[in-house]
Amino acid sequence: MASQRLASFVSQLSPSKTGVSAITAQHPDDVVITLALRTPLTKGKKGGFKDTDLDFMVYSLLKKVLEKSKIDPNLIEDVCMGNVSDGKAAYKVRAASLAAGFPTTAGASSVNRFCSSGLKAVQDIANQITEGSIEIGVAVGAESMSMGGDRLEKPFHPEIVKNPDSNDCMQPMIQTSENVGSDFNITRKMQDEYAAESFRRAEVAQKAGWFDDEIVPITVTVKDPKTGEEKEVTLTKDEGPRYGTTAEGLGKIRPAMPQFGDRTTGGNASQVTDGGKFTLRI
Repeated sequence: MASQRLASFVSQLSPSKTGVSAITAQHPDDVVITLALRTPLTKGKKGGFKDTDLDFMVYSLLKKVLEKSKIDPNLIEDVCMGNVSDGKAAYKVRAASLAAGFPTTAGASSVNRFCSSGLKAVQDIANQITEGSIEIGVAVGAESMSMGGDRLEKPFHPEIVKNPDSNDCMQPMIQTSENVGSDFNITRKMQDEYAAESFRRAEVAQKAGWFDDEIVPITVTVKDPKTGEEKEVTLTKDEGPRYGTTAEGLGKIRPAMPQFGDRTTGGNASQVTDGGKFTLRI
């Protein structure tokens, strides 16, 4: 099937239809995203979703998907969710999709490819459509990093860690970050400057409302960590952007794990985040 699609694509190329124009040309068998939505992205362990489990986040998002798309839910044939930190993710996406109004005839599954788990879910749905197993599917990427975590509970078997590549699978992400920085000569100053510019762009975009049409408001219960008092809040905006961040300010932050290197800090690395995103593909 893949070779047939490639041959079909190549046959349609011409001297006047190459590069971007060739890649973006429309074909009857294209797999397209018809709707893309997401929750606000909140700070793990202290943000708006810190007391909300994965199942409710996914349920709330899928419910909004049906409202926004106005699609007949009986047409949806599969739901695939990318998730890293929850070993019960397959149960939760199945139950959440049923509660949100998806039919029992629609399948549900979860996939884990670490940081690219959401993309893997999109790929799985697109591949099913391409090879004819389904016509309409839903891809989701969601994490509750407040509730879960991807660290191993115990080391691999001694026979496995004898292989140096296998042993490296146990290293934390910050160690990977420091390795990449060292391999490609990315300095602490470069990382701080890039992070500051990223914060600046996020601030401009958020203040201008550029994210508003892709975010669906989610109402949750949040518990005060000191008093235990609970209150309902409606989350509408990302909590990550830190207004007024400068490279000079970031340069004063200590390295997160100096045993691995001095480049990565709590200021120039991505935050621990709770949230979810969705795409409807046809």
